[in-house]
Amino acid sequence: MNLLHHIKHKRAKQKRKQPIKRDVFNQICSLVKQYDLKESFLSVLDNVEDDLSGENFKFNRVKLKTPMESSLFSLATKDEYALIMSIIGKVDNAYLKFANSPEEILLCGSLYRLNPSLTNQKLMRYHFETLLLHERAKATNNEPNNKATDVAKP
Repeated sequence: MNLLHHIKHKRAKQKRKQPIKRDVFNQICSLVKQYDLKESFLSVLDNVEDDLSGENFKFNRVKLKTPMESSLFSLATKDEYALIMSIIGKVDNAYLKFANSPEEILLCGSLYRLNPSLTNQKLMRYHFETLLLHERAKATNNEPNNKATDVAKP
């Protein structure tokens, strides 16, 4: 009886509708089309440096993400497809699917290096610049404490 119940439960679970999840390709394709990105964006992506230096830690306001409508299924030309796949190949981290602008594509690599375990809710709600500044502030606040304890230990 237990086996029969298990089989029925498994089949009922398979019949349930599963929500369609947006994948990285569709997200980046929407950004390429919306912002009319060209091959020159790849050179910017190659030369991206952390422009947010230590003196730029100003939390005057928190940037929230602007809602972006992206299609569930994307159609791309051959050139757009090559650009999309190049962007995905160069950035290649879990935060890329949460990017809502070209600026966030540029920042997601640095953000991922600082903290690869941010929650999906934070990534969907806050702009990557705000998250990056927050993570850098946490890192700089922790450094003096660690140095003080390292000095006090010997």
